Amino acid sequence: MRSLAIAAFVALTSPAYADVPACIAVRAEARYGAAGYNHIVYLKSSCTKTYVCAVSTDVNPQPTTVTVPPGRTVDVVTFLGSPATVFVPKVDCAPAKT
Repeated sequence: MRSLAIAAFVALTSPAYADVPACIAVRAEARYGAAGYNHIVYLKSSCTKTYVCAVSTDVNPQPTTVTVPPGRTVDVVTFLGSPATVFVPKVDCAPAKT
């Protein structure tokens, strides 16, 4: 039996997000798990400085704040076991205060 891990996949690019710098790419994935779909937002930085981003979705509006270092990718799990196969992430980023 084939794995259902690739049942749903949505790729989004940074231009859809007004409050995300061009050097941070945003991708969202609904990955099928044991109890439903796990919603994951990936933030991939090609920036030269660190950013702090608030990540929420239409399914889970409670924001999660993460630090995105230069040249790194940060995975943010926003929901585990969701019945929703599709979700819309909301990402707001600002340069980290030093």
